[in-house]
Amino acid sequence: MDDALSSNERAGQTRLSLAAILSACLAYGIGIGLTLPLLSLILERMGEPGSVNGLNLTTGGLAALLITPHVPRWMAKIGAAEFLCLALLIAAAALLAIYAAPNLWVWFVLRFVLSSALNALFVISEFWINRLATEQTRGRYVALYSICIVGSFGIGPAILQFIGTRGMAPFAVGSAMLVAALVPVFLARKTAPRIEESSTASVFSIVRMAPTAFAAAFVFGAIDAGMMGLLPVYAVRLHYTEAHAALCVTAIAAGSIVFQYPLGLLADRMDRRVLLALCASTGVIGSALLPLVIATPPLAYFLLFLWGGLILGVYSLGLTLLGQRFKGPELATANAGFVIAYSLGMLLGPAAEGVALDAWNPHGLLVALGTICAIYVGFLLFRTAAAGGLTSQGR
Repeated sequence: MDDALSSNERAGQTRLSLAAILSACLAYGIGIGLTLPLLSLILERMGEPGSVNGLNLTTGGLAALLITPHVPRWMAKIGAAEFLCLALLIAAAALLAIYAAPNLWVWFVLRFVLSSALNALFVISEFWINRLATEQTRGRYVALYSICIVGSFGIGPAILQFIGTRGMAPFAVGSAMLVAALVPVFLARKTAPRIEESSTASVFSIVRMAPTAFAAAFVFGAIDAGMMGLLPVYAVRLHYTEAHAALCVTAIAAGSIVFQYPLGLLADRMDRRVLLALCASTGVIGSALLPLVIATPPLAYFLLFLWGGLILGVYSLGLTLLGQRFKGPELATANAGFVIAYSLGMLLGPAAEGVALDAWNPHGLLVALGTICAIYVGFLLFRTAAAGGLTSQGR
């Protein structure tokens, strides 16, 4: 009976932790999914040029590069659950403050604060899910995490469809949702992982210990924004209506949700680097096939459904390998590095893809996306050959 009770208690703690992690993950996705279109549309309405709008967007990447390296140290001092609560409160307050900001330039400061809090939330929740998982469940737990991320990105824009982009309402609703995520985090605070000591390794030195995993984050960051943001432009240039072009994003998102848990099951049953290589290869295959089927929308949407579902595996499997490779305080530092690598990819990838889109109108976009994935597949093959064969290590 004692053993059964102990097992029940452990199961209850796991459920509490999962509820807290997935709630924080949903809060992050909603925060990003709501603020990106909301603030961009408001700036456009204010008559600001696209350059100012783009510059305002870069605060997210800047926050990731400047603040994220310090998150593991702060988490060790404050505690994972406590720091997560603090990040949620700061993000909720910053969102309301943006609405009340007296001028545009204050927006830049407040958006930096908002992005810093959301990035901290991202790092902590990824660290927590990897600490919670065992080697037998890691793939599935990370898959659930990825599903929440992808699904929550669509909630923010959906909120704007209902309440609009004017007045305080969208800011208040977004802030309230961030505050609501405090409840499960607070309830699970005693189950949160503790970092007993600070890692002596820096974020940048730890990247060299697992280049396969960190490169996965960079590659997915580089192609994610390009697929979601530029593939609709590609479709419009090939005579799709805007409404039909938007369905490209819907197909990608739907595939991402449907395929993640099956990929997680596979990740717990087969060599994760083999699966990672297969997922990355779909970026090359999808880029090559899309021009052949783009004239037939149902086929194009089906291809994007498959492509979008499998390519997200590059990120989720990279995160799985990270948890497999690092333990203890090093894991928190590694998660911070993972977020930085993803953010760098988001900064550099879309710029190159946009240039390619115009250089060979419109198929240059697919050349750029396929090339990025091909380089990563080549890197994986090189690492495999250098190691003398495939292993399941995330190095």
